[in-house]
Amino acid sequence: MEKVTQEQLKKMNKLHRIELRQLDHMSESQFQVFKKNFSVGCLEGITKSEAHALLMSMLTLNLELQNRGEVI
Repeated sequence: MEKVTQEQLKKMNKLHRIELRQLDHMSESQFQVFKKNFSVGCLEGITKSEAHALLMSMLTLNLELQNRGEVI
């Protein structure tokens, strides 16, 4: 099993923060196009609100793992 490094966690944290800022500034129609390039993959039927919650959850978990110094 391959492990995720602290460097990879930091890289994904940065990407998810960028996506969250972009998401906060886009309309629903822009989101429909954006979700095809969403870092977690194309999630058919996901709403803008659900994408926001998913990114927040991923950022929280990422930071928790970084603070513990753990890798998965």
